Amino acid sequence: MISVFVSKIAGLILKIPLANLLGGTGMGYYSSAYAVFMPLYALCAASLPPAIAQMVSEDLAFERWDRINRTKRTALVFFGAISLLLTLIPLLFSRFIAERIIGNPEAAMSVSAIAPCVFFGTVTAVYRGYYEGLRNMTPTAVSQMVDSTVKLITGLGLAYLTKEYAMAMYSSGQQVFGRFCVNEYEAIGCALPYISAAAVLGTALSDLAGMAYLVLRKRDPKDCAVRRSDTDLGEQKKILTRLIKLISPIALASLVSSLINTIDLSTIILILKNSLRKHPELYVQKYSAIISGGVELKELPNFLYGSFTGLSMAIFTLAPSLCSVFGKSAFPKIAELKAKGDSSGVSHEIKRAVLMSAYISIPAGFGLAIFSEPILKLLFSSRYAEISVSHLPLSVLSLGTAFLAVSACAYSMLQAIGYAKLPVKITLVGAILKLILNSVFIPMKQSGLTGAALATVISYAVMCIWSIASLYRLTGTAAKPVWSTVVPCLTSAVSCIGAYSVYNYLQTRLNSLLSIGISVLFAVIVYILTVILLDICNKNKITSQIFE
Repeated sequence: MISVFVSKIAGLILKIPLANLLGGTGMGYYSSAYAVFMPLYALCAASLPPAIAQMVSEDLAFERWDRINRTKRTALVFFGAISLLLTLIPLLFSRFIAERIIGNPEAAMSVSAIAPCVFFGTVTAVYRGYYEGLRNMTPTAVSQMVDSTVKLITGLGLAYLTKEYAMAMYSSGQQVFGRFCVNEYEAIGCALPYISAAAVLGTALSDLAGMAYLVLRKRDPKDCAVRRSDTDLGEQKKILTRLIKLISPIALASLVSSLINTIDLSTIILILKNSLRKHPELYVQKYSAIISGGVELKELPNFLYGSFTGLSMAIFTLAPSLCSVFGKSAFPKIAELKAKGDSSGVSHEIKRAVLMSAYISIPAGFGLAIFSEPILKLLFSSRYAEISVSHLPLSVLSLGTAFLAVSACAYSMLQAIGYAKLPVKITLVGAILKLILNSVFIPMKQSGLTGAALATVISYAVMCIWSIASLYRLTGTAAKPVWSTVVPCLTSAVSCIGAYSVYNYLQTRLNSLLSIGISVLFAVIVYILTVILLDICNKNKITSQIFE
């Protein structure tokens, strides 16, 4: 949790100046590259840690160390080779992908820059799954922090160096990346695709650093590669066969999950372009301030998409990412207990992980819904146009914070108990629902980004309810809706109402940072005290379910 918190803070520190530097248009290029990368990463790397962790944790229960080390080696060789082949797709077809699939020709360089991450991420995933299966979360934690720190330094550093180079060319009267520019604004516009690609290249370097840490990390005596003389091809074939069986449904689930972002990439830009073509006067009227600020009408869909992903989605995913560690941490323990036939232990670990996710994500979502505009103004102070189109979608998205956090936790635990195919079905239904709702809500009364946000919340709600209900039914776990839902919702509402009152009082007396900081601190204190009071009054039911 500490590593995820540090990583997310580093990511936020990166995203804030990067969004201020790139703006909505540049963030459109940046986010487009990630939307293309994530399906490839899902196919090759995202499914590896839980699958390898499950096999390793099961072998650990019986101390089969030779098999554990063969699993790691087999996964490295086979999936490393597959990932190298997949890396070639965005490298060789970046122009085609940018023009024909994304509809953003200027994003081609960013797509190329992110390609090496497929290979780096796959090797990293093998090592992380191996250590997580051994119930050692430290290597994963450190590699995440190395990755995020290097990304912060190289991503911002390369982006700013590219901008300074472009401005130097403009100031000296030279061409800015092949074009003569009449003013500084036009020079920045010419440089944006290159600045975005430089920032994405920083991501590739950070993935390389995270992988290098895991590969070069000092091993303990039992953590060693199998000697070549010990290699058993028949055993390796069995291991690979089982890995593929475990990975296939998880990879499909990860692929479908990543497609939700790709759906936003395709539908938001496409629907807005079609709507703009049919009713240009409505968009000129609605976004007159943005257009007068220099954004061309034809660039408006990319600007809106970049603002939505670069501001709204970047803030929205913080709390769910932090809560995802509960499912990941519970995974090897549940797999081990399942292998030993300890059903009561499995139920206990499930309840603990779900409750911890709910008690963190629900108040986070409530608070973000109330303070969406002040938070965006604080973090992206120079981007008034982007904030004007992002704060309402962020408020709507925030209502889905708990749905995303708890469903991600449930997916990990469904995989741990051997039902990896179920998250695929659930996520596929959610993705189809998201696609349908995007098509309905985005054009509705020109709701645009707010419609996309509402579609996201509804799809995550369906996935959350379905996954939790299935998890509890399959494991015989007794549901506790009062303690997992009603109590955190009520206490969150009380704390957030109080915090909003404090903010209204302070905002005319203090600056934004102090006003928001004190209000959030007040909300946290009230929330904790209220939960403790309810816990004491009900004979420590919450504490016993989480910590015993």
